Amino acid sequence: MPSPIQAKALEPGATIAFVSPSMRLNHALPAVMERATNVLIRKGYKVREIYTRDTGVQNRIANQLSELRTAFTDPSISAIICTIGGSTFTELLPALIADTALQQAIRAHPKIVVGYSDITGLHWFLHATTGLRTFYGPGAIPELGELASLDDEKSALAFTVRNLFRAVADRTPIGDVDRSPTYVAKSPSFFFPGKGDVPNELVPNDAGWTWIRRGRGEGRLFGGCLTVMARLAGVRAIVPDWRGRIVFLETALGDDEKGGNPIHRVQAGIADLIAQGVFDDAAGLVVGRPFGYDTPEMREQYIGVIRALLCEGPRAEKPFPILFNVDIGHTSPLVTLPFDALASLDSEKDQFAILESAVV
Repeated sequence: MPSPIQAKALEPGATIAFVSPSMRLNHALPAVMERATNVLIRKGYKVREIYTRDTGVQNRIANQLSELRTAFTDPSISAIICTIGGSTFTELLPALIADTALQQAIRAHPKIVVGYSDITGLHWFLHATTGLRTFYGPGAIPELGELASLDDEKSALAFTVRNLFRAVADRTPIGDVDRSPTYVAKSPSFFFPGKGDVPNELVPNDAGWTWIRRGRGEGRLFGGCLTVMARLAGVRAIVPDWRGRIVFLETALGDDEKGGNPIHRVQAGIADLIAQGVFDDAAGLVVGRPFGYDTPEMREQYIGVIRALLCEGPRAEKPFPILFNVDIGHTSPLVTLPFDALASLDSEKDQFAILESAVV
């Protein structure tokens, strides 16, 4: 693995690029993209949307590779925010892994990179081939393009944006990870034709954080979307060294995008990670609030899978702390986590903290 490198903290007036290395929805949701752009402009940044309409699968792959290379090599761009996740990023991996010139350019001029879900693959690629510390955080669609006001401090948008820039524009460590008193339980209406474009409805986050297993641990953060992590284990060139990590994981929506990832798929994904040795020497585990698991009974079902696989049987002999229901990944609002940054978990203090900055 190359030595770690960090991007410069985002300065006022810097240019942020939107890129779409997985799902391609820019042209389908122009109003959402415009709102996301205006959010960043209002925060004092310039925005560049790097996107070309596709004419087929191979054309899309070529476009995505070209767009990524532009974003990483253009000296006027300081940060990259991935538009949305999806399911096709791995189509780019062979070309990206082979492109040593691009990797050298990224190491020479490191940039902030933000995204989640299928963008897990981009984070793993950059860590393995360049050492760049990146950020598991919001996309333009749906988070930054939410129909809400930054002036409303109680909105999901305000929470998400505040935590994003706390991670990428502040050279001091994040410290205690924020937690939202409310969350959005439904997918944005603009994903469903005929439903219009209406503000998200917030519901109380009554469950809060849950310590599935108590204890204290310290290690460097690494993880991503559970199902994507399981898939990426077969791409040997980008699999991280899991020893001593505080692992974080979260789960995607179900196939209908209205409910959560089915519990059998969650159980299979965690079992895959166990079989791959992810938790053999873990320092801790952070689990994101699972979309669609909104009742106490459903949350207990999810927690029960983790307990059965990681707190009973042979895994009970490795008693690292496990924290559940954190605002990461497929939830709104969400915090931004820096990959490979030193972090700690402490159940006695009810604390999840980021101990060092990922920007310089």
